[in-house]
Parts: sequence; structure tokens; C-alpha cells
Amino acid sequence: MRRFTDHTLSLFAVVIALAALVTGALVTTGNSFNDNSLRTPHRALSMLAVASAVAVALRIPATRTLVGASLAVAIGSGGMLEAKAGAGLAGVGHAIAASMLLSGAAIGVLLTTPVADMNPVIDSGSPSLRSLARVTWFALLVQTALGALYRHNIVGLLPHIGCALLVMGMVMYAGIAAWSTENAPKPLTRTALAMLILTGVQMLLGIAAYLYRNDPATGGGVLLWSVFHVAVGAITTATCALMEIQISRYVRPVVVA
Repeated sequence: MRRFTDHTLSLFAVVIALAALVTGALVTTGNSFNDNSLRTPHRALSMLAVASAVAVALRIPATRTLVGASLAVAIGSGGMLEAKAGAGLAGVGHAIAASMLLSGAAIGVLLTTPVADMNPVIDSGSPSLRSLARVTWFALLVQTALGALYRHNIVGLLPHIGCALLVMGMVMYAGIAAWSTENAPKPLTRTALAMLILTGVQMLLGIAAYLYRNDPATGGGVLLWSVFHVAVGAITTATCALMEIQISRYVRPVVVA
């Protein structure tokens, strides 16, 4: 019964965190069109997302570090907004916190899902799959920050595109390494494949958002593709976090004698 309750709570936290992230992206993009109609719903969803994530962290210890870090970033950036200092940087902090919160809630879902009865495989590669997953997750978080910096007109497009290409290469390398590991269990290969597919979709959405951004007559297109771009980026980051958990479940490092 406890497992079912924790799993349902984690699923709820994922849905609410994603809803808060999407409405936040709508608010940020809507500011360009002087549309603040979603500001209040976004704040309500954000508070609910925080409450549900805290509940997950209290019940699932392995999520506490990530949820706690996301809350610290959210509180710090929220304080900047209240002080009306560095609104753009505060928005960047919010974007990072939202992505971390979604990753933490998604890990809660996976940790409350029964582990498949499979023999672990040996990770003989260098760097290790676990290291690749961790570095790639951090790189995706950096890319989230650069995307937010671009949306808030703090940095130009070139740093965002340059980092996107680098991170895409890292994701492809890590995902293919996990997917092609000899005798890798299906839970791991499915997660790696999902991350690879999401990365490709994310790049296409980024291109679409940029093309519509240069056309003043398609404001609705800017809003649509930008929000999709932000949402899929956060989901990709969360999927990378899930891949690391799957690696810890089904892959064992080489034991040096």
C-alpha cells in the first residue's frame, strides 16, 4: 500500500511540476505580448508543485538532495523577484529550479516502480555509463540556463546554439553508449532510446521556435513552439536523470583486483 501511495504521489508531483513549468514558459513568452493572464495560475501551480515535491522528498529519501537543491534555487530567485533586482537572472533561476524539480519528481516515480528481475551487466567502458549520465544531466541543466538567458535577452542566440550542439553531442554519446551496452536490460535501453528521441525532437522544436520568432506576424507560433521547446527540454533532462537511476540498478562497474 505504501508503494502505491508513494508512486501515485510522485506521479502527481511530475504532472504538477510540468504544468508549472509550462505555464511559466507561457508567462515568460507572453510578457513579450503584454499578456499576464497566466501569472496567477502559474504561481498557484508552482506552490502546489513545491508542496508535492516536498512530500515526495519526505517519503523517498533518494530524492531529497535534488528536491532540496531545486527549492533553494527557487527561493533564491524568488527573493530576487520580490526585491525587483535582476528579474532576468531570477527567471533563469526559476527555469533551472523547475527542471531540477521535475527530475526529482520523476526519480520518485522510478524509485517506486518495481525493479525488473534481471542480472546486472558489467560496465567496462571508460568513462563509465554512470559518469556519462551525470555529466550529461548537468550539461542539459546548463543548456536550460542558457535558453532562459536567451529568452530574457541577457545573452545572444549564438551561445545558446553553440551549447545546444555540444550538449546534443553529449546526449547522443551517452545515450548510444547505454543503449548499445552488451546485454543491457530493456529498462535501460528504453530509457536511453527515449532520451535520444526527445533530444532530436527538442532540436527540431528549437529550430521552429527560432523561425517563428523572426516573423512578427506569427506571435501565436512563437508562443506555441517556445513553450514546447522549454517543456521537452525539461522532460529530456528528467529522462537523463532516470537513465542514471536505471544504470545504478542494472549496471555494475568493473571491479579492479
